[in-house]
Amino acid sequence: MRKAGLLGMGLAAVAAAALFAMPVQAQVRYEASLSDTTAKDWSSKSSRIACILSSHIKGYGRADFTLLSGAQRRLSLEIFPSVDVNSKSLMRIISAPPEWRPQGIETDIGQIQLYRGFDPFIGDSVSWAVLRALHNGNRVLFPYVSEHPNYAESIVPVLSPMGFSAPYKEFVDCSAQLLPFGFSDVGLVALMFYETENRMTPSSDARLRQQIEYAKIDNSINKIIISSFGSGHVDNLDNIELAKRRAETISKVFTDAGIKKDIIEIRTYGDEQLATTGYTMTDRQQSSKAIVELQRDPFKVDRRQEVDMPDVGVPDSWEQQ
Repeated sequence: MRKAGLLGMGLAAVAAAALFAMPVQAQVRYEASLSDTTAKDWSSKSSRIACILSSHIKGYGRADFTLLSGAQRRLSLEIFPSVDVNSKSLMRIISAPPEWRPQGIETDIGQIQLYRGFDPFIGDSVSWAVLRALHNGNRVLFPYVSEHPNYAESIVPVLSPMGFSAPYKEFVDCSAQLLPFGFSDVGLVALMFYETENRMTPSSDARLRQQIEYAKIDNSINKIIISSFGSGHVDNLDNIELAKRRAETISKVFTDAGIKKDIIEIRTYGDEQLATTGYTMTDRQQSSKAIVELQRDPFKVDRRQEVDMPDVGVPDSWEQQ
């Protein structure tokens, strides 16, 4: 830890000299001005499947804290520069006192590697540490060095605590009402029916209700495929008829919940059709009697937020504790 007054030009210059042979010729800092009394850089978006807390970094881009529904609920911070990262570098993450309270200490929260063409991404532990720093009234700096053919710049995006409190409260309130399951949990659901009956088991009914609850909220869902199997009848035509009735039962549960029928596709299979589906007789008899798949419009899904990323940014000192 160092005095906050040392942060300025010296901090970025020393970091650059240690990392790069060419000298840093300029420092560019992107930070909200104290004269901006409206302080509207922070905003939040809430739903039962995603909580997003965003900060506009004037002249630089945007930073998004994202918390998704599901059992793990890992927080991430992704920074979207208006100009792509053009060289490999090291981004430090530093908590420092605000301009109006310069006396104090600054603390290294973490660091990440930057790669050309990739937006900065920070994992769960450090993302929460950044939010704690902002909640405590500190600003958070993300200094790194950008190399150019003939010179290098020290770039310092800054998240300011001005205007943070109200959107952060909305974000915390949102996190409390997130669904305990996400797309990875309900995107593909296997359902069991009682043998020779058009009646689901209680546990299957509960899984289907969860899937429907999610599908009603996720605007990227553009197709629901119901694959249903008959079983228990010697006559294959009876099996096909049972499969149709089971599929219609599932479809009706969706439409009764408000899902549009035109996005539902029904596929039914009897015993003689199993060979062309990839599902074996054993699969049908011993596992599911219906499979329901949610499909999404790829242009409406930010898959970067759904990758099970490692806890990027954690300092070595944290790992040793």
